[in-house]
Amino acid sequence: MGGARRHPIFAFVYPLTVRLGERSVGPRRARLLATAQGTVVEIGAGTGVNFPYYPPGVVVAATEVEPGLVRKARRAAARSPSIEVIAASADALPFSDGAVDTVVSTAVLCTVPDLAAALEEVHRVLKPSGRLLFLEHVRSDDPELAHKQDRGERRQMRLAAGCHPNRDTVAAIAAAGFELEQVDRFDLPGPKLTRPGVSGSARDRSAITDGRAR
Repeated sequence: MGGARRHPIFAFVYPLTVRLGERSVGPRRARLLATAQGTVVEIGAGTGVNFPYYPPGVVVAATEVEPGLVRKARRAAARSPSIEVIAASADALPFSDGAVDTVVSTAVLCTVPDLAAALEEVHRVLKPSGRLLFLEHVRSDDPELAHKQDRGERRQMRLAAGCHPNRDTVAAIAAAGFELEQVDRFDLPGPKLTRPGVSGSARDRSAITDGRAR
């Protein structure tokens, strides 16, 4: 979770939903995180499901805001000296400007209260050559399903700690000043409203334009 706070029932149920979906999502998660480099900030670390997939040599600061999930993530991080869990929200990251090589967001940007503010923070902490790696559920390209996502938004927010099933996260990443390097669309397991998924990477558009990103 990247911005919602104190949802103890969701924090209790969430690990089960992650385990049920990991059989299909895990290989995609592994491919994505294998490309992480250097100093990594993970936003909305949840239970720490990403931790086993990080490659050797990276140093990870994993942020999480829900207290119950912070505790679970810290237990998971205890197995790796290169991972630290920090209680912080995605829209107020406790890192200096341009200090981070990689930001990771998986199933987080749907829940942050202010998507633009969270992506602005991601942009701020990344180095000019840094990359955002993301795996999210998003608004459907199918108009009929997108309409159902709009209609079911309030219910989904109540049930899933502020989750917006209808966010056009890819467009929001581009609007935040990122150049999308790769976007793969696929179906996630679970309810139809949250099934459309994307994974990929993005870089600072201005750094690409002036040749600083390599």
